[in-house]
Amino acid sequence: MDWIRSIEIGSVAAGAAVLGSMLGLGGGVFLVPILTLFFDVDQKLAIGASAVAVVTNSVVGSTVHLRGRFTNLRLAMLLQSTTAVGAIIGAVISVYANPGFINAVFGLMLVYAAGSMLRNRGAVPASPALGNDPLQLGATYLDPATRKTVSYVPQRINLGLGVSALAGTLSGMLGVGGGVIQVPAMNILMRIPVKAAAGTSSFMVGITSVATASVYYADGKIDPSVVVPAMIGIFVGAQLGSRLTRRVRTQNLVAIFVLILLYLGVSLLLKAAGITLPGQR
Repeated sequence: MDWIRSIEIGSVAAGAAVLGSMLGLGGGVFLVPILTLFFDVDQKLAIGASAVAVVTNSVVGSTVHLRGRFTNLRLAMLLQSTTAVGAIIGAVISVYANPGFINAVFGLMLVYAAGSMLRNRGAVPASPALGNDPLQLGATYLDPATRKTVSYVPQRINLGLGVSALAGTLSGMLGVGGGVIQVPAMNILMRIPVKAAAGTSSFMVGITSVATASVYYADGKIDPSVVVPAMIGIFVGAQLGSRLTRRVRTQNLVAIFVLILLYLGVSLLLKAAGITLPGQR
């Protein structure tokens, strides 16, 4: 094992986990593009490593989100029913898909997610139907950054279930846990505040990634030289990121989300077209 390379991968994974935990994305949305663009890791091995690492990120990060009451467990288990099925389907597709196709899909997904959050800036007005909650999915949490109590009731549940299936499919294809679709969908379509969406997604992505990792393991796409340092880095970064979420204002979270995802998304689209930016491989 190349120890210098392992340390570099672990450091990158830690950074990805910090951002992933803060935004409920699982870290894989940053880890896969970085491994393929800057470390020249085979795309399928990067996705397999990310799927395993995302499980670690979810387990570590979710504990802090749960203590802060950002995680809506009832909503998470409901949405997970369609997300897990989509993850298995997506992983099977990915094993046989062309790398250029996956780069293009990944790039488009990142640019779309960043654009959606930029337009809405993470602001969700109070739900107009706080008293109408037949599924008892409403929740309340105290935002430490503003010292205000936030109450909400998820809207458009059926649409959320459909988007969750899409998030699961993309998660299986790309090893990202589905949070990059799930968080904007919960925020924009279901009118859930960003921190609650991030906390709920952080809990969900671990379950989703178990299904993805199982398919990649069965196909021999799990490389210990990539997975082990990535898991160590994820373990360290997830703890820090989930704690930072409590202190960072929503607008700052959205700004971080948009800038990084736009850069990685455009880079992947260019790579799919055969164009490599300076510093990339």
